Amino acid sequence: MITDADVTKLKKTFATKDDLKAYATNDDLKKTQKSLTDLITEFKDEILHEIKGMREEIAIVIGYKDQIEDIDYRVERLEKFTKIPPVAP
Repeated sequence: MITDADVTKLKKTFATKDDLKAYATNDDLKKTQKSLTDLITEFKDEILHEIKGMREEIAIVIGYKDQIEDIDYRVERLEKFTKIPPVAP
């Protein structure tokens, strides 16, 4: 037969239902996982949106670079032809 002393020892050794209520359940963990997954997905979308915008800006700047180089070349030719000294060395 189990005595009260044995029950006390068993309670110290093994977790009771009340002890286990303090720990997360599978449902709690699934909710937390879903929440974290949603946060990561939103953050990933924000980053991808920013990268896409940066790529578009870089493409525009690269397009302007060719025009600027062409303008620089044309200004140099005009300065030589008109014999006007360059403004900046």
